[in-house]
Amino acid sequence: MPAHTRIAAHRHRDNRNAIVVSGQWHFGYGDAANDAATKTLGPGGFYTEPAGVNHFAFTGDEPAVVYITGDGPTDTVYVNH
Repeated sequence: MPAHTRIAAHRHRDNRNAIVVSGQWHFGYGDAANDAATKTLGPGGFYTEPAGVNHFAFTGDEPAVVYITGDGPTDTVYVNH
């Protein structure tokens, strides 16, 4: 992900696992993106995206590489406010 990228709150129908390869990745769970509710993950940091659970993410001043896997089929449903 390029620097200063924001991913709005959304969910997937499949379970996913993720690991940060490089950079810093700010990740949180919830119905709306909230910087204060994120955890900052560096290289080697990992997290899960359980099926049906809303989550969001962003990068700061540097890009990040995040490897995400899941068992499809998949989708992305953004939370509408």
